[in-house]
Amino acid sequence: MSSMAYNAAAGLGGMLKAGHEHYFDDDADGGAVVARSISAACELSRMLSSSLGPQGRNKLVVNHLEKIIVTSDCASILKEIEVEHPAAKLLELAVEQQEKECGDGTNLSLMFAGELLTSTLDLMKTMGWRHKTDILEGYHLAATKLLKDLLSTNEDEKGCVVGKLQHPASSPEALKELQEKVLKPVLGSKQYGTEDILSDLVGQACQIVLQEGMVLQPESIRTVKILGGNLSQSACVQGFVAQRGVETTKTRCEKAKIAVYASGVEASATEAKGTVLMKTADDLKNYNRTEEAKMEEIIQGIAESGVQVLVTGGNISDMALHFIEKYGLVALKLSSKWELRRLCQATGATALVRLGAPTPEEMGYSTVTQKVVGGRTVTVFENDVDGSSKIATLVLRASTSSVLNDLERAVEDGVHAVQMACKDGRLVYGGGACEMECAVQLDQFADQHPGLEQYAIRAFAKSLECVARTLADNAGWDAVQVLADIRAAHVNGQADVGIDITSAPGSKGMKEANVYDLMYVKRSALKLAIEAATTVLKVDQIIMSKRSGGPKMPGQ
Repeated sequence: MSSMAYNAAAGLGGMLKAGHEHYFDDDADGGAVVARSISAACELSRMLSSSLGPQGRNKLVVNHLEKIIVTSDCASILKEIEVEHPAAKLLELAVEQQEKECGDGTNLSLMFAGELLTSTLDLMKTMGWRHKTDILEGYHLAATKLLKDLLSTNEDEKGCVVGKLQHPASSPEALKELQEKVLKPVLGSKQYGTEDILSDLVGQACQIVLQEGMVLQPESIRTVKILGGNLSQSACVQGFVAQRGVETTKTRCEKAKIAVYASGVEASATEAKGTVLMKTADDLKNYNRTEEAKMEEIIQGIAESGVQVLVTGGNISDMALHFIEKYGLVALKLSSKWELRRLCQATGATALVRLGAPTPEEMGYSTVTQKVVGGRTVTVFENDVDGSSKIATLVLRASTSSVLNDLERAVEDGVHAVQMACKDGRLVYGGGACEMECAVQLDQFADQHPGLEQYAIRAFAKSLECVARTLADNAGWDAVQVLADIRAAHVNGQADVGIDITSAPGSKGMKEANVYDLMYVKRSALKLAIEAATTVLKVDQIIMSKRSGGPKMPGQ
């Protein structure tokens, strides 16, 4: 009954397990828990805000496995660092959800949440922390105005929307417009200077796998990284590229029929264990001859069915390889089940669990070639038999593994941008122009609320200016002067004025610069940021249980 004992004099400490930590607000400390939570979240946001935009800085992260990651991608950085503070963890979860939903806009989500919390801290110091309810009410009004009127999901509400893309598969002009207005800004923010090459590669891949009316599946576009060379040597392959060579001396087959086996091409062991007793050499010869005859019968049956290329997810025995060579087949071994599924998707084959001749419906079709790229042997399955493929592969080349990994992340963001454009092709101006226009509109909205909420609405609007200010800061410009010029232009009705780093320091029309953002991605990033920030503000106690496990090792 010791677990039922409760020492009332000990308070909360007598109720919770020994070793817990408890922080709370009272009238004496003036909201210390909220202030500490905001400070932790703002520090995380401030750390990664310098990675925003084409001139954003890279972060060099050494993770717990001592692997080095060099990138400016917010989601990738947060995956590798270990955030301890629970309030900062809430912002990390918002970024993770934005990455899962849209694949882009993660830095905007984190930065705006941090800026909103910084503005809240200033309001709390000015108004007193007991007015947090009024602050939250003002934020709720501003968020409702922003998400329902300015960035509405209702297509009848124009708000900040300035255009809409056609489906990229509807015409070559639609794909070109997608590359110019969406892909280049997204890829340029990750890999500035190489956006032209990368947008062409992603555009080619989308042209291969997309059909009119369908939403792009990111799994349909695969990347293969090969060290050496430079980005200009990268290529898009209509089909699948395996990062290993074939097992046979024959290395090429034109328009071949393909059989894919999930199991190995070898003599299978019986389920029941047994012992074979051999008394003479003839017994051994007959036993081997029987096994060879059976294997030859299987390979001969596969060859007679018209199959020219044999792919297996398991081992290929020496005996099987001998008969594969005898009948002039090409054999490839793929150890990854994931790659085996991709190959089946690219060629139209069915992975068989039985070893034998496939039916015509189970065969795949492709041109198979072994090539050497950058000193590495690869096998290319080009699906040009009927001119269509469900898989496109981007072969990326770069001088170091860090650059290759960052290029892969940029390509993934570009592919996700195309996916979002297929779902909702509405556009808003980029370069901080959309956020500044929303800020000006919210300032006018605040005039309609004479209560205490108007201060929170204005703080919310001022927080939206962080995008333009950060872009100017990262470009090395006078952020105060540039921000004043952009705001004055928006007040005078020039809704497309934003930051264009290719021009001289100052503002420029985003319509002229052809810099746009997808409204769906922008709305999702801001919505998640608002939810994360308001969740942090509603916390007044932090209760942390005792950590599991024993004491830490020295030095940890």
